[in-house]
Amino acid sequence: MAKPKKLRKKSPMNRSGKRDNAGAGNLWLYGIHAVLAALGNPQRQIKRFVITHETLARLESELSEIERQTERKVTPDVAGNADLIELLPPGAVHQGVACLASALEEVFIEDVLSEIAQEEIADGKQGKEDWEYIHKGRTVLLVLDQVTDPQNVGAILRSAAAFGARAVITTDRNSAQPTGALAKTASGALEVVPYVAVSNLVRALEQIKEAGFWCYGLAGEGEKTLAEALPENGKIALIMGAEGTGMRRLTREHCDMLVSLPTQDAFGVLNVSSAAAVALYETARGK
Repeated sequence: MAKPKKLRKKSPMNRSGKRDNAGAGNLWLYGIHAVLAALGNPQRQIKRFVITHETLARLESELSEIERQTERKVTPDVAGNADLIELLPPGAVHQGVACLASALEEVFIEDVLSEIAQEEIADGKQGKEDWEYIHKGRTVLLVLDQVTDPQNVGAILRSAAAFGARAVITTDRNSAQPTGALAKTASGALEVVPYVAVSNLVRALEQIKEAGFWCYGLAGEGEKTLAEALPENGKIALIMGAEGTGMRRLTREHCDMLVSLPTQDAFGVLNVSSAAAVALYETARGK
């Protein structure tokens, strides 16, 4: 299981807009991967841990390992399937386990970009104006322009974790919130990949560019395929729009280049989570 990474935080005065009520309150997480990842995340406070007898027997070794790694003991409430259903939203696929956990502390885009800049300095970069410094490999951010479906965003976070993206950045409005449904689909990736909400996506893209990233917008009419456009080394931001509408006009205009995926014309376009997985694989393949 990948370990959650705690970013160094900048002063609130130097941060961009925030998600409403971010970091406040508790929420029910459910599903084996989502709950195990939350239990193993020291940044989560676990208020209640509910599990069926059968699932407890199945996960005994995993729970013991989490307890050893985190040095905290969470006593489970053993309950029946019907009891779990009563606790959770209608239709929640709980797999016999759920936990009531604190919301994650909000991460800001400035935190992510600062962390990457500090890593470059540790690697030998002599400040922002060091034009001789060569960034080794590819550092990838994924930017979502008003993608609202939690299943899609959860799957995107899972791909981001699998292929090493540093963060998934989204709009604070008209976007999928970090709910139990999203966490379930993300299969633990919500605990590993920063899910960053910004109030102004255009301003966020400007900040990303100022930090040395090239912004590639995924669009069917892209002049090159992503594979043709990607540099061998460097910092890359992939921008994706909502299904049907795609990227908004100002978002498109702030991309350095529009790129496409080489899908067959007869089939049409991929949904946003599938396209994100292919794009992230392509960036990881050349590392």
